[in-house]
Amino acid sequence: MLNLKSLTPAEVPLIAEFLGRYPRVECDYNVCNLMTWGRIYDNRYLLWRDRMVFFNSKYSYVFFPVGPEPSVGELCELFNLFRAEYPETELILVPESYWQSHPELEIRFKVQDERPWADYIYSTERMVKLSGKKLAKKKNLISQFIRNHPDYKVMPISSERGKVIVQFTEKWRRERSAEGIYLRAEAIAIQNTMEMWDQLPVEGIIICLHNRIAAYSIFSRQTSDMATVHFEKFDPDKKGSAQLINWETAKYLQGRYKWINREQDIGLEGLRQAKLSYDPDFLVKFIVAKPLA
Repeated sequence: MLNLKSLTPAEVPLIAEFLGRYPRVECDYNVCNLMTWGRIYDNRYLLWRDRMVFFNSKYSYVFFPVGPEPSVGELCELFNLFRAEYPETELILVPESYWQSHPELEIRFKVQDERPWADYIYSTERMVKLSGKKLAKKKNLISQFIRNHPDYKVMPISSERGKVIVQFTEKWRRERSAEGIYLRAEAIAIQNTMEMWDQLPVEGIIICLHNRIAAYSIFSRQTSDMATVHFEKFDPDKKGSAQLINWETAKYLQGRYKWINREQDIGLEGLRQAKLSYDPDFLVKFIVAKPLA
């Protein structure tokens, strides 16, 4: 029997300790994501041979273990432990370097790259400077916003502002007619984040115009030189607000982190276009291993 335990705020120090020693750049391994989306996907964990193993019980996804690199034989043993209780189990987030250095993995599994779940990584410095033709339009829209709203303020998010953040998120969804399973789940994840704000290693900023929110972003540490932006919402009636919150977030993180992980596009065409329009420096592949039989 698997000794799976629920992820609760009490586990945050343990997760942070493992990921501090064995950092992963994929946003799925972010402490904030594991906790806030974990309430939706019923994330659990298992301590196994000096490793921490996360499990998405809603979809039977076993995360590649956090800890000393396992052999392919150990991976198979772990996989079979889960498959005995969860027959639909898949192994996700296999590091690309592991796949390349362990070709025998394909003897045991069908290994594939799931493009919709790749993470987009950007240089923090480039997101601040916005130099070059590809980013010139972004820079122009920011300049327009500043000219139109020279008195805007940047304020930190706190747990006391949780209700306002949730209300603004619902306003964003209504005005953009943003529906779908993922977007509904995202709204719940944002609410979860605000409810656990003081228990998570998370930060955020608000763009404020005359005591009203024009945009906000929520982010946290991924590794020693990378931050992950989890959520970013803006007022579509305020031209340039989308570009401004991106820019102000990069400015806030500059000097602390070299890279910004802006997570995945989940196969949504509009979201993919938006992320590609910022000319990512590279993508981190999302590699899945499924049983051959």
